Amino acid sequence: MANKVCVVIPVHSATPEYFELISFQQCFRVLGKHPIFVVAPHGLDLSAYKALVPEFKVQYIDKKWMQSKLNYNKLKMSQYFYKLFQQYTYLLTYELDAFVFADELDMWCDKDFDYIGAPWFSDIPGEDHNIIGVGNSGFSLRKVKTMQDSLKKVFYVDPTKFSAFRNQKLIMKFKGPIFKQLRKLSKLKSLLYKENATIQKADFLFEDKIVFEFMAPGIAGFNLAPADEARKFSFEVNPELLYEMNNSKLPMGCHAWWLYNLEFWKPFIENYGYRL
Repeated sequence: MANKVCVVIPVHSATPEYFELISFQQCFRVLGKHPIFVVAPHGLDLSAYKALVPEFKVQYIDKKWMQSKLNYNKLKMSQYFYKLFQQYTYLLTYELDAFVFADELDMWCDKDFDYIGAPWFSDIPGEDHNIIGVGNSGFSLRKVKTMQDSLKKVFYVDPTKFSAFRNQKLIMKFKGPIFKQLRKLSKLKSLLYKENATIQKADFLFEDKIVFEFMAPGIAGFNLAPADEARKFSFEVNPELLYEMNNSKLPMGCHAWWLYNLEFWKPFIENYGYRL
């Protein structure tokens, strides 16, 4: 029987920024009762992190996965990644620009979503405050088995390969017998190489957009959290608006807190004893 949930903190650098160390420390302070794994490339010096949290579990991975944002996105869209944590039902991704306010992990796992992340807006950030979906992955909860199964079913068309189709949403319109055959070929390659070849060979992708634009609408039964639930789980862009929509209540956590309106977040984070 799988364990319920683990927390994964991807670490890219031996010299983290001050704000990143705040995020790191807060994760252990609030979520410390759960298994927390630091995922780091082989050979990375973790002294700066151990100065704050002397003992933690480390899952070392090949350096290639952390060499670029593209490779890191491919890591989170790989069978390899989910196999590392397949003893757990759920996995919380906690990147070093995330911040957690309360341990509500068990509650969110019990809601049985396959994936939940902060809401997205049609303009980031901007005048248009229309929520277009959910799925930001920097602070997100996902069902491990669902991700493993879904990666076998997705046919990803790299928009950089088609000059007329730069927008991933347009690619969703590709249908018909030719693309059915391509999907079958993709599944065959995935069986041969143990990975989804259309994803791992891509020159451009965002992992969370594959979930939102390919998996959720394209795979029957994929349970993506609705926006009204997602805003209770996490904020990213337009946090002040989401706070208002959330009846002036904080979510469980947030992502990119110093990128999108640090002044909004400052009093909440300083309330935990940090100086910004």
